[in-house]
Amino acid sequence: MSTTDVVNAIINGFIAIGTIVVAILAIWGDSIRAKFTGPKLLLVPHNLRGSVVPLSNGQRSIFYHLKVVNKRSTVNATNCRVLLKKIWRKVPNGVFQEVSLTVPLTFVWAPSEITPPYINLRKEHVLDFGILIEGQDHYCPVLLSYTNNFQGYVRVGEIVHFGLEIVSDNFVSPYLQVFEVAWNGQWSDNLDVMAQNLQIQEITGQF
Repeated sequence: MSTTDVVNAIINGFIAIGTIVVAILAIWGDSIRAKFTGPKLLLVPHNLRGSVVPLSNGQRSIFYHLKVVNKRSTVNATNCRVLLKKIWRKVPNGVFQEVSLTVPLTFVWAPSEITPPYINLRKEHVLDFGILIEGQDHYCPVLLSYTNNFQGYVRVGEIVHFGLEIVSDNFVSPYLQVFEVAWNGQWSDNLDVMAQNLQIQEITGQF
């Protein structure tokens, strides 16, 4: 093989590689850019001990909060929201069984009175994760809406796992973050006591 043939082969090789790279970028370019240059979002506990909040009807409630943190705060997460994607309930044999969730449901940013459902997130923002109202028989995740057959309430003696996903125009969680809620049915406005009655913890592992 002559020198000219070798040079032509090398050039043709680079052209072929360049064509493949262009094709990859055309198909997966947005995903690649999002992975390496987009926001990097994570749910972390913010106030799982709870905050006592009086309601307008005179009842007391306890709100529990998570927080979305942007680990790459040089980039905004645009139109960011947190979705409830899956629910698992503990059944009598001790296994967590997935229950029907017709569509993903959207959590509420705090404070809900002034924060829209979709936000541009630069560093961090607090999320209303759940509420327990004095006199009611269940803990309730704080969502913009609920389906008629919603099975995500946590009643006396129950343990429920909630699978959450962060979504924005330029980010989607690579896996669900799962938080467990367990309640023994007791209420108290003493948060030290309530920390024993209602417990929330993240379940590690990828779902």
